[in-house]
Amino acid sequence: MNEIIKQMQFTGMVLHQLRLVSSHGGNLSVRDGDYIYITKTGRMAGFLKEEDIIKLPIFQETPQDKEASIELIVHREIYKKNPEISAIVHAHPITATTLAYFLDEFEPIDIEGQLFIKKVPTCIVSKPSASMELAESLAEIFKKGYVVSVVRSHGSFAVGKSLNEALKYTSTLENSAEIFYRWKTISLMK
Repeated sequence: MNEIIKQMQFTGMVLHQLRLVSSHGGNLSVRDGDYIYITKTGRMAGFLKEEDIIKLPIFQETPQDKEASIELIVHREIYKKNPEISAIVHAHPITATTLAYFLDEFEPIDIEGQLFIKKVPTCIVSKPSASMELAESLAEIFKKGYVVSVVRSHGSFAVGKSLNEALKYTSTLENSAEIFYRWKTISLMK
C-alpha cells in the first residue's frame, strides 16, 4: 500500500479518536507533485480504506472529481496559491468551532498554542462549505503564514508540510480552545 494512503488512514483514525470529526465529517489531502490524494465524499475518517482515497490533478478538473470530498475545490485552491503546503486537514473541532461564532481571531493563552499556532483567524464567508469564496479566502489566509483557520459555522482547516504537522495544528487548536473556554467560564464565576 502507498505510504501516503497509510498516513491518511492513520491521521483519520487519530482525528476520530480525539473527537475532532464526527463519524462521517472532515477530510484530508496530501500533495504529490501536481496531484493530490484526497478522501472521497462521505467516508468515515476514522476507518479509511484504500478505496476511500482518490488521486486527482491539482490544476485541472476531471470526471472523477465528483467522487472526492465536496471540499475538493478548497483543497485545490489552497495548493495552487501556496506551493509550500503539502497537506491539509479539515476537521470539526467542537470548542474551536463554537468560539469562532464569537471571535474574529483566536489567540491561545496556553504555551503550546502560542508556540505552535500563535493566532487563528476566523474565516467568515457567506458560503462556508465547498465554495470558491471559501477556497479563495482560506488560500489567502494561509498565504499570510497562518497554519490553521476556523471557518465560522463549519470547522477548521490546518496546513503543513506533512499530515502529521497539519494534525498537530488541528489538535493544538482544539486543546487551546478548550483551555480558553474553561478559563473564560471560570473567570466569569469570580
